[in-house]
Amino acid sequence: MIGLSEVTRLEEATRALRELDYRSGGEPCLDGVRLCLRENLPLLTAPAPEQVRQRLHVAVADLRNLAGWVCFDAGLVDNAQNHFCHALALAALARADELTANVCYRLGRVFLHHGHFDEALRYFDLGQLAASRSGDGLAAGLLSGNAAWACAKKGAEHTARALLDRGRAQFDAASRTGVAGWAEFFTPADLSGLAGAVHTDLAVTAGRHYAQTAVALLTSAIDGYDEGMARSRTLGLISLSTSHLIEGDLDAGVDAGLRALASSGPIGSARVRDRFRPLVSHARRHRGHCGARKLADRIDAVSAA
Repeated sequence: MIGLSEVTRLEEATRALRELDYRSGGEPCLDGVRLCLRENLPLLTAPAPEQVRQRLHVAVADLRNLAGWVCFDAGLVDNAQNHFCHALALAALARADELTANVCYRLGRVFLHHGHFDEALRYFDLGQLAASRSGDGLAAGLLSGNAAWACAKKGAEHTARALLDRGRAQFDAASRTGVAGWAEFFTPADLSGLAGAVHTDLAVTAGRHYAQTAVALLTSAIDGYDEGMARSRTLGLISLSTSHLIEGDLDAGVDAGLRALASSGPIGSARVRDRFRPLVSHARRHRGHCGARKLADRIDAVSAA
């Protein structure tokens, strides 16, 4: 018979692994997450009081949710989708709509990262349904903002702006008390970073005038991230560099790009490495600027190494 103490230990282990992922990337977390799964999956078949079992299902679902995100960040897409599917099944069993919404957000991000924008939007829509059932305004804001990002990448300018406005309103109206561990990252800094990413892609797909707004939003986000969010800061710097280059402020673009490259050193993340590739393309468009050439060469050298 298992009790709350076993579930609490699992929740604490998941929290520690999530903090490591934010700080150092998914690759350093893989072994720890796999070990945690091996140790705790047998709990699902152990006898337990009903109240404990419901909380256990949520805890294991969140561990699967984290495992999916870590695998996604490490470039293991099939493994990520497998973990997310298990997370959805357990969250449904526990009737944990808040967690279901978060898993749908993360599944959508897998498709968004790999260029499958319509599939990403379908998962963001499914997440919105779960967020609506639970009344989770924070999850609704997160999903609206990410749907805006997918639309920006598609070049759907007006839809992207409307969704981003809706996401901001949902975020502002949401309660920030008792936020679950899987949603704690979505702070004002992260919202600013998400909005900056939307405007960066709008600058690519809809017009370079969006770059100026992207720069302001991303600068605010980068300044707002603490040391525990090192990967988010690095991703923000990559987008900031891109926006500066699109805007035509080449010196600032090179500076932000070099800062991103320096901060990425301790982070084990295939996703970060993937996000550098478009930056190289933007830098190569300015062959007459020695700093832009240097930035592109430095990124290529690090990638090759």
